[in-house]
Amino acid sequence: GYDRVTDPSYIWDGLRRGDAPYVLLQHTISGHGRLRHGKQRFVLEAGTTLLLRFPHDHRYWLARGDTWEFFWLCLNGREVLRIWRDAMAVHGPVVKLGGLALERMGSFCLSILNGEASSPARASSIAYGAAMSLADALLPWGETQVTATRSDGIARAVSLAQARTRDRIDVASLAEAAGYSRHHFSRLFGASEGLSPARYVTRLRMEEAVSALGASSLPIKAVAERCGFSDANYFSKVFKRTYGMTPRAFRGRARS
Repeated sequence: GYDRVTDPSYIWDGLRRGDAPYVLLQHTISGHGRLRHGKQRFVLEAGTTLLLRFPHDHRYWLARGDTWEFFWLCLNGREVLRIWRDAMAVHGPVVKLGGLALERMGSFCLSILNGEASSPARASSIAYGAAMSLADALLPWGETQVTATRSDGIARAVSLAQARTRDRIDVASLAEAAGYSRHHFSRLFGASEGLSPARYVTRLRMEEAVSALGASSLPIKAVAERCGFSDANYFSKVFKRTYGMTPRAFRGRARS
């Protein structure tokens, strides 16, 4: 969408926008916005682009007396989430895109506003194009070559990991499913998916944890076990590193 806001009631809380993971790109055309991301604070000036993942402990708003003009894209899907996570890990939640990347993002937004996302296939194409344009602008593609398609072995490993999120599945089991040695599998998996097998499994477990915390009243220890963690303290540490707060705090904020 596109908007120009002048009302100071414009405010969004990253923990009050549902449990489903998704991402936001919001580019400031003119005026100023404000962002609190964890313990960091930013002024969003013209030419800066906001990158956020949800759910997360952040808040962005319009300060009294300011105006804020921007266009924005909300996207979801595993590949999009991966690109956003990696870009934010390198650059943080506020970036300055080059002219070509910015022009592409604007064209994707305009395509959607003009009704071109008229089918799931077309919408997916636009979302993938936006993710790849962002990756091309912000990520060191020369260091991690990502293949266009998965091999049959990697596809089997990915399917197994997705089907057994609640089990304590390890890299050796995934390598066996793929039909490769552990070392060779880890190298091929990283080239195909853009991250290590262990990090991929952890990401799936964190997505499962978000769903379980929001939809159930299970104790934190039970949620940890449901997501494949035998140690609830370690689960809480990984969750906080991923989302910026403990599972208990996340559940409290989500319910409020």
